[in-house]
Amino acid sequence: MVKLYHPPPAEQIYESYLPGKYFGYTVVCYFTERFPYLSQGEWQDRILDGRITVNGERVSPDSLLKAHDYIVTRMGVREEPPADRTLDVVYEDDAIRVFNKGAPLAVHPSGRYFKNSMTEILKEVYPDETPRPVQRLDALTTGLVVFAKSKTVATHLMREFEQNRVDKEYLVLVEGMPSKKSFVVDAPVGKVVGSARAVGYQTQNPKEALTYFEELSSLNGRTLLKASPRSGRTNQIRVHLASVGLPVVNDPVYGQRTDEGHCYGLHAHRLHFNGVNGEINLQAPWPEHFQAYWDAIEQ
Repeated sequence: MVKLYHPPPAEQIYESYLPGKYFGYTVVCYFTERFPYLSQGEWQDRILDGRITVNGERVSPDSLLKAHDYIVTRMGVREEPPADRTLDVVYEDDAIRVFNKGAPLAVHPSGRYFKNSMTEILKEVYPDETPRPVQRLDALTTGLVVFAKSKTVATHLMREFEQNRVDKEYLVLVEGMPSKKSFVVDAPVGKVVGSARAVGYQTQNPKEALTYFEELSSLNGRTLLKASPRSGRTNQIRVHLASVGLPVVNDPVYGQRTDEGHCYGLHAHRLHFNGVNGEINLQAPWPEHFQAYWDAIEQ
């Protein structure tokens, strides 16, 4: 059993330069769109209180942002949830370092997590490097996460992910049993409330999404699936499965939280991509709570 780390309460301060896609946004619209875990009114209150500064100066919610703006956000003293801070390196060369991420553990500081995030942990472990994750996994999702060791490599790999040239395979535990051994969900994914997603063109900013699923085994009313997403929408696998009545086990947003602690049903199992040094094919061992379903395949 992995021991989770619970950091003491601390002031959470986020520092960043404005990403290019948000040039010309007002301050309040930037925060509302990029960080939807707070409402527009809550972000506006923080701006008016001076807890958000741009280039060291207080701003109004309607101030326009521009290239190279340096933004500091003070979120106050907060207590973070516990996290599995284990760093399990499954592959490393001179360009990348790949981890089998545990759970719960955020990749970036966001929402409730700050020090308990991979980028903050890596700053401590590799103080001479800038952590550059090239893709994201949810805090509760386990499996393969790729970090680039330079900006050039990060740009290359992020382009590979964004243009769907990376072959991704997930193992998923779901509640229920599919009607077919193999099935496809081809449905757009867009925002609904806050950061939550749903399928359908009636959602906010829907984008085409396609996922292939294959049943591997079933036990006690649950099924182990292999999922192969052909697009990279936020929460795509979770949303697609919930839409067909097969929610991910212990999913607090699109399914139902259980009493199984952090035993979550989504694992990034395999990645196949073209790195700067050539072709790379990686697999991450699945968590212990997947093992019984894997044993059932062999039986």
